[in-house]
Amino acid sequence: MKLNYGRLAAPLLLVMGALTLISPGTGANAHVTVDTDASASAIQQCPTVTVSCPDTAADGLESGLTFTANVSGGDPNVTPTFNWTVSAGTISSGQGTSSIQVDTTGIGGQTVTATVDVGGFRRECSTSNSCTTSVAKKSAPSVKFAEYVTRDLSANKSQLDRFVNALQQDPTAQGYLIAYGGRTSQPEDAQKAADNATDYTMNTRKMDGARTLSGVGGYREQPMVELWIAPAGGTPPLATPTVAPKDVKPAPAKPATKETAKPAAKPAPKGKKS
Repeated sequence: MKLNYGRLAAPLLLVMGALTLISPGTGANAHVTVDTDASASAIQQCPTVTVSCPDTAADGLESGLTFTANVSGGDPNVTPTFNWTVSAGTISSGQGTSSIQVDTTGIGGQTVTATVDVGGFRRECSTSNSCTTSVAKKSAPSVKFAEYVTRDLSANKSQLDRFVNALQQDPTAQGYLIAYGGRTSQPEDAQKAADNATDYTMNTRKMDGARTLSGVGGYREQPMVELWIAPAGGTPPLATPTVAPKDVKPAPAKPATKETAKPAAKPAPKGKKS
C-alpha cells in the first residue's frame, strides 16, 4: 500500500538554530527565516519561584507565622505581583507583597499551606509555589492548687497532703513548688521553705522527687509557698513576686541564746530534834 503524505508546499530546512522555509515559487535560493532563538529567549524570561517557611509553629504565635516568596531570574523588566492563599488560619499582614504573616490562633494540631501566585510574567511561565508548616497544639497552663504563709519556713502538712493526693490521682500531672521570701526575710529563707516542703513530700509522703519541682520566686509581703499542678505537656507556672529585692529589709538575726543555768536545789530542811 502506498501512503500519500501530501505535498509539502514549502520544504523546511533547520540551519544553525534558524528555521528556514524554502519557497518553490521564487527560486532555490529564496527563503524565509524564523529565528528559533526567540522561542528559547522567551523560555529564559520565566522566573523560578520558591516559598520558604518554618517546619513547625505554635498555636497563637504572637509574631505570626511567616511565609516568604523568592523570585529569581526571569524578565528583569517585570515588577512581580504577589497573591497569597492559605489553607488554614488567616493572613494578618503582607498580602500583595513577597512575605506574609499568618495568624495561627486556634489551629493547633493542623497544618498551614501558603500558596503564592506571582504575576507579571508570560502566561506560559510557571509562577506558583507553596510551603507547609505544622502548627503545634497550645500547651495547657498550670493551675494554682494552693498556697500557704510560712513565717517560720516550716512545711504546711495539711496543704501538702492535699497536693500530693491530687498528684497521685493523676500520674501524668506535674507538681511545682514556688517559694517566696518576705519583706523582712533573710536571703536564704525562701530556699529553706522550698526545701522543707520538698522534704515533706518526698521523705514523709514518699512522692517521687521528679513529680514535684521546686524553685525560688523572689519576694512577697510575707514568706509563702505556692503549689501548682500542670497537666501532661502543660506549661510551668511563672513566678510573680510583688516586692523588689531592693525593698527587702532583712530583720536582724536573733542572737543565739544561752541556756540559763538552773539554780542549785535547796537542801532539804533538817528535821528538828525533839
